[in-house]
Amino acid sequence: MKIKKYQKVSKNKYKIILEDDSYLTLYEDVILKHELLLKKEINNQDLILKDNNKYELYEKCLIYLNKKLRCEKEIIDFLNKYTIDFKEIDEVIKKLKENGFLNQSLYLKSYIHDKIYLTNDGPIKIKKDLLNLDFQEEDIDLELNNLSSELIKNKIQKYVNKKLKFNKSSLYLFKNKMLGNLLNLGYLKDDIFEILNNIEIDNNNLKEKEYLKLKNKYAKKYSGYELEMFIKRKLYEKGFRD
Repeated sequence: MKIKKYQKVSKNKYKIILEDDSYLTLYEDVILKHELLLKKEINNQDLILKDNNKYELYEKCLIYLNKKLRCEKEIIDFLNKYTIDFKEIDEVIKKLKENGFLNQSLYLKSYIHDKIYLTNDGPIKIKKDLLNLDFQEEDIDLELNNLSSELIKNKIQKYVNKKLKFNKSSLYLFKNKMLGNLLNLGYLKDDIFEILNNIEIDNNNLKEKEYLKLKNKYAKKYSGYELEMFIKRKLYEKGFRD
């Protein structure tokens, strides 16, 4: 069908008005690829629209990538929202890689760096999350092995020190809680114990503070022996058992 005229609708898109006054909105790259400016007619509309859809997907990915660095799995999951054509997805992924917009190695390095310096996550959790993003275990291990043991222990120490400032429990209870928290965050048990074994808490002083706080808080509700037993139970729950 003959092309009547072209109307620019955005930076890289044009409305192609046909002789029957119907129109197609196509990307500039598609127009150039099919030489529509020279031929001034459309002979294979299905093929043109198929190519245009690929460019549409590619442009959506560029916008998606502009917000933050993405890995291949994230891009594939994103594209699955718009197409079920695996070939189309593969072609878009290939083009993104060729144009330098999708770099698995760079993503891996950046992900680990951000998790180490901007979160409390430890190596085990970081590795698990990267495996869920379809990275190869050997590639993950290679990057994680570049992290010094001192760096990881400093992260643990920083986390423990922060929690210690607000601690109201006994040394025993505090260490148990920290152990559970840090294991969940993805740190090795040996590294955790090395830090926790050097933690000291003045149990007597802390117990006295908690005793006075509880007594002032519950003195109106309980009295005498009942108050003392109630406070003793509360202190026991906080790990003060002597």
